[in-house]
Amino acid sequence: MTPVAAYEQGCGEQRLIAKFEGALWQTTVADSPLDVVAWHGNSVPYKYDLFRFNAIGTVSYDHPDPSIYTVLTSPSAVRGLANIDFVIFPPRWMVGEDTFRPPWYHRNLMNELMGLVVGVYDAKAEGFVPGGASLHSRMSAHGPDAETAERAENAELKPHKQDGTMAFMFETHAVFRPSAHPDVEATRQVDYDNCWTGIKARFGEGGK
Repeated sequence: MTPVAAYEQGCGEQRLIAKFEGALWQTTVADSPLDVVAWHGNSVPYKYDLFRFNAIGTVSYDHPDPSIYTVLTSPSAVRGLANIDFVIFPPRWMVGEDTFRPPWYHRNLMNELMGLVVGVYDAKAEGFVPGGASLHSRMSAHGPDAETAERAENAELKPHKQDGTMAFMFETHAVFRPSAHPDVEATRQVDYDNCWTGIKARFGEGGK
């Protein structure tokens, strides 16, 4: 969705403040800096309602790779590694047959930052609340918590809608370095890895 071009004029002298390298800078301009009359070509500001995203999923079996939910991507020079991917997990129907429906246990070549905006994330039904985020660096194994795995294994595989939810993920080949600022440190969940405690072995005798 793009706005109708508009501009301001005749506002008089204005103070313009910008942030750069952690510092605030200011200057004065003769009139409003919002004196845009029209957009140039297709260089327009826009907004995108993520709840209007057309989600794609399996109509047969298996849990598809989350790359199908990519909204924006910046590819790198190395095939298969992005500068950054922006992925969402919107409301959608779950219909796969003979399929473990939550995200499977995996490791990534990229670094993954996962967050929840609203609702419940299907890989961690408990303890991952709106406003929360998880960070999984490359080659760190992760997946559904023990309770979610147990519930998914025993669930009746009938179609159901993952509704009222919106989760997002940033994936990048660059390493995330969380801030050591006390305000950030205070929100860290130090026992996060306990969510995988109690996951049962689901193999028959002899590893079959």
